[in-house]
Amino acid sequence: MWQYTVWRLLLFAVLLLALLWLGVPELWALIFAAAFSMVTSFFLLRRQREEMARDLEAKVAARRRRREARLAAERTDEEAEDEEGPGPTAR
Repeated sequence: MWQYTVWRLLLFAVLLLALLWLGVPELWALIFAAAFSMVTSFFLLRRQREEMARDLEAKVAARRRRREARLAAERTDEEAEDEEGPGPTAR
C-alpha cells in the first residue's frame, strides 16, 4: 500500500513542479496536477493498485477468519446442542 501511495504522491509532485515551472498560477497548478495525476495514475499505476487491492483483500479475509475462530471458541455447549436440533423424544 505504501508503494502505491508514494508513487501517487511522486506523480503529483512532478506534475505540480512542471506546471509551476511553466508559469501556471499556484492554485490552478494544484488543481491541474491533482486532476492529471489522478487520471495518469489510473493507467500508469494499475499493477501497484491491483497489488494493493490483493493485499487488502488478504488482510480482510485473515481478519474474518480470526473473528470466526474467536466466535466459534466462545460458543458454549448449549448453543451447539441447540443448533443440532431436537433430540429423541420421550414417549
